[in-house]
Amino acid sequence: MSHTNTQAGLSLKAQLYALVVGIAIVSFIGSSWININTTRNYLNEQMEIHAQDTATSLGLSITPYLDGNSSNAVIIETMIAAIFDSGYYETIILHDVDEDVVHQRANPVSVDGVPDWFIDTFSLNSPLAVTELNNGWNMAGTLSVKSHPGYSYFKLWKHGINNFLSSFIICLLSLFIAHLILRAVLRPLAQVEQQAVSVGRKQFSLIDKLPMTRELRTVITAMNTMVTNIQISFMQMSQHADKLNKDLYVDPLTQLGNRRAFESQFKADLVEMEPKDLATFGMIQLPSLKTINIEQGYKSGDAYICLVAQAINEKLGILSSFKLFRGAGGTFLFTTQDAANNIMPLCESLHYRFSALNSTAYPQGFGEIIATSYTKKDDLSSLLSKLDTLLTQESSTGKDGVIYSDIEVKSTHGLRQWSSMIDDIATSDNVKFMFQPVKSCENNEVLYFELFPQFVFNQESIANNQLYAMAERLNKSTTLDKKTLKELAKLSSFASGVTVAINLTHQSLHDVDFRQWLSQFHHDNQETLPNIVFEVSESAILASVESSIDFIHFIKHLGCQICIEHFGSNFTSFKYLKGLDIDYLKIDGAFIRDLDKHPENRYFIQAVTQIGHSVGIKVLSPHVKYAESLAILNELHCDGVQGDYIQQTMHLFEREKENNNFFSPSALSLND
Repeated sequence: MSHTNTQAGLSLKAQLYALVVGIAIVSFIGSSWININTTRNYLNEQMEIHAQDTATSLGLSITPYLDGNSSNAVIIETMIAAIFDSGYYETIILHDVDEDVVHQRANPVSVDGVPDWFIDTFSLNSPLAVTELNNGWNMAGTLSVKSHPGYSYFKLWKHGINNFLSSFIICLLSLFIAHLILRAVLRPLAQVEQQAVSVGRKQFSLIDKLPMTRELRTVITAMNTMVTNIQISFMQMSQHADKLNKDLYVDPLTQLGNRRAFESQFKADLVEMEPKDLATFGMIQLPSLKTINIEQGYKSGDAYICLVAQAINEKLGILSSFKLFRGAGGTFLFTTQDAANNIMPLCESLHYRFSALNSTAYPQGFGEIIATSYTKKDDLSSLLSKLDTLLTQESSTGKDGVIYSDIEVKSTHGLRQWSSMIDDIATSDNVKFMFQPVKSCENNEVLYFELFPQFVFNQESIANNQLYAMAERLNKSTTLDKKTLKELAKLSSFASGVTVAINLTHQSLHDVDFRQWLSQFHHDNQETLPNIVFEVSESAILASVESSIDFIHFIKHLGCQICIEHFGSNFTSFKYLKGLDIDYLKIDGAFIRDLDKHPENRYFIQAVTQIGHSVGIKVLSPHVKYAESLAILNELHCDGVQGDYIQQTMHLFEREKENNNFFSPSALSLND
């Protein structure tokens, strides 16, 4: 789960502080060394002068007594002892004219209170001062005097300590002042950096307070202008896309998808269904709408339509896969991935709600409900004909609002059975994977492989649409997501650097406990897991944008990527993308299927690509079945494509047999 760390490297702040501290340390050490060396040279000169003066004055004093008289010798010794006993001299030696030592006094070199390392580092050179002694015109001898370095070492050590402390205090004060200056200078740069990071996360923040530094004011003003322009461009494109989307696919009265949106969505759902999947298609008619429009006016008719839409959403909206559309006039159409026998209780509850709302104001009845199951093999026109026929048959019986399903229920699973089945799946190893690549339009390389789990119960594959729909109702969809990730960690055929996508359910996206589990799971398996893209549906994001932002930040911290799939299916404003640090947008398949036959979809896709690219998001197009669609998507500058024309969905073990390194970005080519 590696990803490029945009904040890698040494920050400018660290570099400047390191430079300032380095200069301060070098200056401090250099000035201290020079100061001590200067003082040492001065002390050496002082000891030389002191020794020479002593030798000269003492020599003049003892010269009259150099006549060899024994009594005079005692005087000389006394005079030398008086000088030597002061302790400032290392040696005093008196030689006669024959260089023989007449008198000598020596003091051992020992320095108290000064460390040996300091003496070794800053050694003093005590010179030997010599003066000639004359008796009249005749030379009587020589006197040698050498100053003792102990006192000089002590003075040099004390001076070194004082110099160190004073220099250190000055250095700290200078560093503190430099810190204040650097902080004032770098604070705007940090704000600029944070602003750039925010733009990368699709957040457009401005810096209000401008610094005093002219260059920084110019940079920040330019950044603010750039961010403002990006925000304006994003908002304008979002508004344009929203208007285009609503004009084409949204009913202006109920804000539900219209008939065109329903047909596109229904065909896209068929493509995603598996042969064993069983879904439900329903129709709701408003038999009294025409009468109300004529007798009470269109305003009352509009209120009637909105009341029905509200009642439908209250009863059937609890289904995670429920989609409601308004057809022509007083017709509502809905689909759900649940089988008909699973939603019958909810439809009956809606029927009772219609009955409660029925009154003399609705002479032909409040509402009629017709529902039937369908599979991947069914087509829309035959299903609509069937529902119209069933509605006519039910109306002829004289029963108002009868719920009807023509699918004979041979075997049903109650909530307890589904719950038990999900628990069994979570503890078993009966999970297989299928996959399909998402390829780049620019260079035909694989952006990532999307994995689809297949769960097996009692040696039979379970239809994913029913399984996940029931898991959502039972609050157990997180269990399925955990199982999928655990099985993913067991796979070992991933090439280096490969990226795979896993779908996350609505519950997992907003479950804090799941995030804690995922963090530990990633920590325990990060060496074996590939790079991961989590795909979440647009409806799950819109359920709580704030919670989604927290989850995305958490995912990015783990090094994963995020993709919003079925983008555009909710006909909502695109402005919610601002602030979502996502990597991919996967357009809903309803806009891609038969793209060459629906030119109006091109404008929507073009708007999405412009919005995505303006904030650094890659736009992906699934359900590509024809070469004509691929050519159009390339013209519209989509970043990636997926679908049967690119490559059909394959079982994981089938590809593994062909190539042990099957999950490689270069392992697949277009149409292989």
